[in-house]
Amino acid sequence: MKNKLPMKLTKTEVEEFSAVLGSAPVLTSESGRHYNEIWENLIVTFAPRDFMELLLIRQVQNETWKILRYTRHQTLGIDRRFRESLELQVKAQKEQAARRGALAKELAQQTGRSETELARVLYLRGIVMSSVDDVDAILDREPTEIEHNKALEAGIVFQEQLDRLINSSLKRRNEAIEQLDFYRAGFGQRWREISDQILDAEAIEIGEAKQIMAPTLTPTDEPSESVTASSVEGGTDQTSKSANAASTAENGGSR
Repeated sequence: MKNKLPMKLTKTEVEEFSAVLGSAPVLTSESGRHYNEIWENLIVTFAPRDFMELLLIRQVQNETWKILRYTRHQTLGIDRRFRESLELQVKAQKEQAARRGALAKELAQQTGRSETELARVLYLRGIVMSSVDDVDAILDREPTEIEHNKALEAGIVFQEQLDRLINSSLKRRNEAIEQLDFYRAGFGQRWREISDQILDAEAIEIGEAKQIMAPTLTPTDEPSESVTASSVEGGTDQTSKSANAASTAENGGSR
């Protein structure tokens, strides 16, 4: 067959169809470049041949992107829980420093002695400065594995929810791949065969029509000879008829 459909979409066709499928589901905190790189690799891997295959590949792409997102947020969830525990420690540190400062000021006012009041103010200033240093140390320190373990335990419900989302996306992605394989082996292959047969039939009809409509390029002498022979035969028949008519007239006159 000479007029078969192309075995895969061109780069331009893929770009045009991709625009129809809409924008990529990429969050502002995610990398659009990474999404496009995965898409390009999937196109090379599956080599789509029509829009239906491209649509199924996009489903594979989006579910893969969700799996990566959910997996990443499982790690972020543990870090977030740890950061929340640090923030609680800092808040408690600040509240304790504020209570000590208020108590020192109250004692200085009760004594009425300037030296004692000055000492209490200096003591209060030392408490505030030391609390700021303590806050920075708390926020900057690296977590231990035990602390991460506690954070995982605190956020275990969130982790289980993400697990369910991952499993759901895995199922949809695998189903999309199975549908792509089924389409290629079944309806898609049959549709392409029918399309190829239609194209071949149209090409044959066009070729036959051109042969019928095409004029004869090399003239022959047979028609002229045929016309001349017919003319001679026609003249001979006319002469014979005239002679017969004359003979009949003579016979009639003699009777």
